[in-house]
Amino acid sequence: TVHIPGKSLAVMVLYFGKDKGLFFEEGIDAQLVAMSPPVAIAALMAGELDFSTTLGAATAAIMRGSSLKRVFYVQQDPTFALTAQPEIKAIRELTGKVIGVNAPTDAMGMSAKMILKGNGIDPSQVTFLSTQVTENAYKALLSRRIAATLLPPPYAEEAEAKGYSRLAEAKDYAPVSTIGLVASTQALIKNPGKVQSVIRGLLKTMAYLHNPMNRQEMVQYIAGSFKVEPSVAEKALASMLATYSRDGTKPRKAVEKEIEIYRETLQVAKAFTPDDLEDLSILRKLNSSR
Repeated sequence: TVHIPGKSLAVMVLYFGKDKGLFFEEGIDAQLVAMSPPVAIAALMAGELDFSTTLGAATAAIMRGSSLKRVFYVQQDPTFALTAQPEIKAIRELTGKVIGVNAPTDAMGMSAKMILKGNGIDPSQVTFLSTQVTENAYKALLSRRIAATLLPPPYAEEAEAKGYSRLAEAKDYAPVSTIGLVASTQALIKNPGKVQSVIRGLLKTMAYLHNPMNRQEMVQYIAGSFKVEPSVAEKALASMLATYSRDGTKPRKAVEKEIEIYRETLQVAKAFTPDDLEDLSILRKLNSSR
């Protein structure tokens, strides 16, 4: 069972790998469950979930003492775009307004705070509404319950096509990892074979997605899955692939920068290194034998 923070292109690697049978080839029948990131982390710690894909909420939990590890990076950078109501044309206009995020402590919430700070707005000057999953954030924007939210592809491209304002790209402000694979340290000790099979399935799917020969198939898959126009699907795929890791890793320097963002936002005094967050030993072993 794998937790996802909502169905978006960020987790397409799991949906596509499942639909294409690439995980099945590795003996994995992937059950994808959408729930809010903090609930998922609690379920992961309780052994009710095998994996989570939300690196943000997991990092916040690790810094608060949870025994979790990042074992794979799907994305090296976030793909969220800060998207606002059509009449809002500048980030400064969000002061005093409501911004929707899945959870204030996940990568989406962190990114929102970093974008605001980068534009001279204290995050305490806006109200954050927890929408739990991505689809809810998008619906809340469309129904005008919120002034803005952070949307991943293809929602960001679809909203833009409908006339909503694309105000900022999260990757320009907060180089935080959003989607990857997180397991409990207990699962890594007790069931390394399962972890290895899922990582193998991910590597296979990522290689397929990166292959230009499969571009047309991917555009059709996105257009069909999300009921969007092929032109929107094409744009969304391009912005998605630009953030995808090629081998499941992320440069150490980038992870160190990310740690500082989390420590500052969560006001954590203790120092952390990438080794406190990651266990890429299974991934490295698989990459070296490829």
